[in-house]
Amino acid sequence: PLHASTQLVAHNLEGVLALGEAGFTRVVLARELSLEEIRFIAKRCGAIELECFIHGALCYSLSGLCLFSAMEKGRSGNRGLCAYCCRLPYPTPDGHLTHPFSMKDLRLGEDARKLAEAGVCSLKIEGRMKNELYVASVTRYYREILDGTPASARTVSPADLETVFSR
Repeated sequence: PLHASTQLVAHNLEGVLALGEAGFTRVVLARELSLEEIRFIAKRCGAIELECFIHGALCYSLSGLCLFSAMEKGRSGNRGLCAYCCRLPYPTPDGHLTHPFSMKDLRLGEDARKLAEAGVCSLKIEGRMKNELYVASVTRYYREILDGTPASARTVSPADLETVFSR
């Protein structure tokens, strides 16, 4: 089976259907879509499976179609080699350092269940360039949410995720 990566920027029903016609059986939707837009697509995309990101870095560029890393460091984010230049501090004209391009990371938490209920068949966690402890902790965190484990009985909390954070 062929899976269409997020780099193909499927951000509407027409894009998903076109990818299906091209032979893709699963499409990773653009991170910028709202829950309502995802529901709309899921109800109308037929047998095409949908996958959505639920946890990880967000790019300030549309669905990661960014040239910043390629231009600044010679490492293309579009080829999986993002140097995360957007996370670096940059000086203002008066010399202060700030992070003008750094977006808050995606962490759906409890809302991950809404995506599953909307018809998304696969929930995606950013794991590229992450250590094993981080990937295992984040995976367990969402597995327990999706399984309906009460918050008081979960083995991984949002605070735990901060301690294993890795970029």
